[in-house]
Amino acid sequence: MHFTIQREALLKPLQLVAGVVERRQTLPVLSNVLLVVQGQQLSLTGTDLEVELVGRVQLEEPAEPGEITVPARKLMDICKSIPNDALIDIRLDEQKLIVKAGRSRFTLSTLPANDFPTVEEGPGSLTFSLIQSKLRRLIERTSFAMAQQDVRYYLNGMLLEVQSGILRAVATDGHRLAMCSMAAEIEQADRHQVIVPRKGILELARLLTEQDGLVSIVLGQHHIRATTGEFTFTSKLVDGKFPDYERVLPKGGDKLVVGDRQALREAFSRTAILSNEKYRGIRLQL
Repeated sequence: MHFTIQREALLKPLQLVAGVVERRQTLPVLSNVLLVVQGQQLSLTGTDLEVELVGRVQLEEPAEPGEITVPARKLMDICKSIPNDALIDIRLDEQKLIVKAGRSRFTLSTLPANDFPTVEEGPGSLTFSLIQSKLRRLIERTSFAMAQQDVRYYLNGMLLEVQSGILRAVATDGHRLAMCSMAAEIEQADRHQVIVPRKGILELARLLTEQDGLVSIVLGQHHIRATTGEFTFTSKLVDGKFPDYERVLPKGGDKLVVGDRQALREAFSRTAILSNEKYRGIRLQL
């Protein structure tokens, strides 16, 4: 394996892929990133067995094919320390990865690519495409309400519900609930629900950077897969039953209050200073 690449072209996908890799791993290979060169394409893969992210980069010059895994954080720190416009030369020499840039030279230990786990490909049951900015907005409007390390494990994530023409996201931690719906070109007669784990949702939101770019979503039985131009993201689904959120939504509310958004926000912020740290509740008198 041997290829050369501009620092910027390598650093951006490497940072996103390394974000998936956990620092403390039981399996040494899980703290590594898998590098695969085929033709003129370099792909980088990181996983923690729950979430997997594959980034793809087109190489400008012909490369020697091959595959290997190297420590993700070390490779990222090396790339960050190299000057902006540098050209990085990477080659595999007897199970050591040699990284050269200018007068710098690094040798990294590697582990074989065969040891690297891949997320099992399940049959995809439902496929649809969305504009990235719309999906990102859906996640941002609801993800704050996800639970963190709740014993009710199905709350530590987000419910994605699809039915004909509608994609809906719902998150709750048992005290509050956030729901956002959007129109989408989905041809699905009956309602289909999946629970995506918290980490999967946060990593997916980081990927959706192109405002008008498309993202293709595949909902399988045990996995969700999202593909953009340069990345393929896969996450396991939470196996559980999400609470019936429609029963929780208040019905028959006859009091409607309209206020200036910023003024209300500032008033809430001031009052919240003296609220309980855990639930941050305040009382409204209307």
